[in-house]
Amino acid sequence: MLGKHELLKRLDEWEIPFSCEEHGPVLNMAESGKLTLSLEGTRSKNLLLQDRKEHYFLIVTTAVKALDLTAIAQALGCKRLSFASSDKLFELLGIRTGSLSPLALVNDTAGRVRLVLDTELIRESTLLFHPLENNASIALSPHALEAFLTGIGHRAEWKELAGR
Repeated sequence: MLGKHELLKRLDEWEIPFSCEEHGPVLNMAESGKLTLSLEGTRSKNLLLQDRKEHYFLIVTTAVKALDLTAIAQALGCKRLSFASSDKLFELLGIRTGSLSPLALVNDTAGRVRLVLDTELIRESTLLFHPLENNASIALSPHALEAFLTGIGHRAEWKELAGR
């Protein structure tokens, strides 16, 4: 499994433009909201969800949006979604709680996690994500994110995600 430094090296090698800033560790959106960053961009909320059949979904939306999980489950063709455990997060993506982002899919070599991005994010010029650790943030354009996902052979689904 790759770590933060290997991920950043890979982005450089693939000539994917990004900026990275180190900061204190954050575990949740409340702590992230208190961070003062020099990076500009839209902060994201990243959730690893699962259904009863052990299908896994990385759901990415804006930091301020409260999601309607029942509506999202229906849109994804599931009966019910629940949060995956921290053990499952580590098993699937090799990261700890608070570090989840689409960049963690670099470690999903088995392709077990389905990436679903909120269409609200595509309108943003710059997105902020954790690069496999919660003590740094990385700024990428949606185009750069797509280039990264193509490089790792992972497809993104852009869907309008229902809020509460």
